[in-house]
Amino acid sequence: MKLLEIIRDFFFMDEEPHENFRVLAKDILREYDIRGIFNRNLFADDAYYVGRAFGTFLAERKLKKVCIGHDCRNSSSELFRQLTRGLIKSGMEVISLGVCHTPLVYYAEHKMKFDACIMVTGSHNPPDYNGFKFMLGLDPFYGKDIKMLGEMIMGRKFVDGNGREVVMNNIFSSYVKDIIFDFQFSSDLKIAWDIGNGATSNAIKAITSMIPGQHHLLFEEMDGNFPNRPPDPTTPKSIEYLAKFVSYNNFDVGFAFDSDGDRLCVVNNAGEMLYSDQLLSVIAQDFLKKNPGAQVIADVKSCNSLFENIKSCGGVSIMEKVGHSFIKAKMKSSGALLAGELSGHFYFKDRWFGFDDGVYAALRCLEILSNNRNAFSNLKYGFVTPEIRIECSEKEKFPLVESLKKKLRSKNIFPVEIDGIRVTSDLGWWILRASNTQNALSLRIEAYSQENMKKIKADISQYLAEYIPNISLDT
Repeated sequence: MKLLEIIRDFFFMDEEPHENFRVLAKDILREYDIRGIFNRNLFADDAYYVGRAFGTFLAERKLKKVCIGHDCRNSSSELFRQLTRGLIKSGMEVISLGVCHTPLVYYAEHKMKFDACIMVTGSHNPPDYNGFKFMLGLDPFYGKDIKMLGEMIMGRKFVDGNGREVVMNNIFSSYVKDIIFDFQFSSDLKIAWDIGNGATSNAIKAITSMIPGQHHLLFEEMDGNFPNRPPDPTTPKSIEYLAKFVSYNNFDVGFAFDSDGDRLCVVNNAGEMLYSDQLLSVIAQDFLKKNPGAQVIADVKSCNSLFENIKSCGGVSIMEKVGHSFIKAKMKSSGALLAGELSGHFYFKDRWFGFDDGVYAALRCLEILSNNRNAFSNLKYGFVTPEIRIECSEKEKFPLVESLKKKLRSKNIFPVEIDGIRVTSDLGWWILRASNTQNALSLRIEAYSQENMKKIKADISQYLAEYIPNISLDT
């Protein structure tokens, strides 16, 4: 890859934003990224200090090259600019991709083997959110690492150096070429692509111009206000227009992406939204034909039917914590080549690099459809809720889950505690956990009948009543 050096107006600016800087908001230090609401608890100078801290961390380990990109949110370019300043001030060589989707940053990291990468993005959160996702080499950077950055920022113990910014000028064309290389698609497929005004726009425009099929792009222009639908595509309301468009126009499939492109939601030819564990089940079935006996990782929010299907197809299922950092770490430690989360993240390491890329996941779906037009139709599913978000403060959500664990144990109910509480009974199962990306509890229920669903909801409401009065679990 060729690199083109450029000089920014901030290159020689030595002054830090504030002599007595504002205290960093601790609630933006999440489990697997830094994320907050711009100009409420996340500010432009926070990005500068993130760059200073991460640059110092790398410099102390004799590392220097950092690849960075940003999504199309209104606050992203300013956060990106300040992040770049901080990294350069700490002596880093910053390889800039500019505005792009998160998988392009991951791709550049895997392709070029930089020392680290950072993506400025609010991911699937509402438009006023933003933040930073990190990788250290090819490994996730999360948990205690994120807390360490916070401590470094508060201590202001930074190294000084003379860094620079360079622009990678042809990584995008390499990504497009590589991502479609190993596929053959049917020429008569009709596909709707709901870009949602997000950062996948350029990639999907380029890819759909190069592969067979009839392609229709919805909400294709990048717009940080997201005027047509929320950035998160994994709710029925978000993809309502896509679902109607697919069914009304007799399209074979519809794809919807989150604002930074690492999530995928699929609508089948009947306009039905597939839950991600349904989709992973179909993908796993195809994958296990070519990789018999392989391991497949799914998060704790996934349905029992997925794990049962993996087993029936001759595979080995692994249940893991929610979150891309945990999934990637588990893939590395287990050697698994396929993984997925209910949130719409899919990870392929058999013919791709193993990072979550919604565009690549869509192409794998197209490959399956090219061989079987009914692959995503008439899928069996029990009585299942979507993910129910229960508003709960950052301060209260984790203690609440821990308190509920104790209450259940006192009743001789012993849940699976991989991530939150997963309770199984003769009625079905349910999981409650503290969200790592929002001020909320996350609840999902699968029951063996409608009557059982009512009973499980009544039990959960009773358990939570002392913490959250007048709680409603209606979806």
